[in-house]
Amino acid sequence: MNSIIGFTGILLKELAGPLNDEQKKQIKMVKTSGEHLLGLINDVLDISKIEAGKLRVSYYPFNYLESLERIIDFLLPQASAKGLIITTEITEMTITLVSDERRVEQILLNLLSNAIKFSTDGKILIKVDVKEDFLITQVIDQGIGISEADIIKLFMPFIQLQGGLSRVHEGTGLGLAICKNLVEKLGGTIHVHSQIGKGSNFTFNLPLEPPENL
Repeated sequence: MNSIIGFTGILLKELAGPLNDEQKKQIKMVKTSGEHLLGLINDVLDISKIEAGKLRVSYYPFNYLESLERIIDFLLPQASAKGLIITTEITEMTITLVSDERRVEQILLNLLSNAIKFSTDGKILIKVDVKEDFLITQVIDQGIGISEADIIKLFMPFIQLQGGLSRVHEGTGLGLAICKNLVEKLGGTIHVHSQIGKGSNFTFNLPLEPPENL
């Protein structure tokens, strides 16, 4: 899949010669499909490791705000394309987190991607705070929201909510299940508050340093 994505990317740069509009359109479709399939493969591998108890995490200090900035910069084009504004409220100038940087960024990427996916206008607010040796991150959107009955299903693998969401919004139903397991593996918790038509607030807490029993 990486080869397909890489070579289609090269073709789209027209290094081998110019493409007409229809060729560009079809190559973009191949590239997009490849990226979706690669994401699915990675999600299935992650959930398989989690269910088998084989998922490993590494702990080392890193700058959490730099990680957050990277994820925002990566997703900003998607948000802008939908007319969404991403804003932040951060209480600390610097935050050093002793955790698994790659897995923490995976959590942020998943939650922010979902906020963009299920929003059509308004803003996405990311609030970051530190309280009692815990890092608290909230991802708040003004999207379609989730009913109380459906909230309990959110973190179940391969579950997509009813009401046409799975037809309108692409996804595997694995992202939030992986998020929950990663947060808990890193010694934290995650929860959601939401109302239909009023948006959602996904909040996850991580210890600034790993608990001794992890």
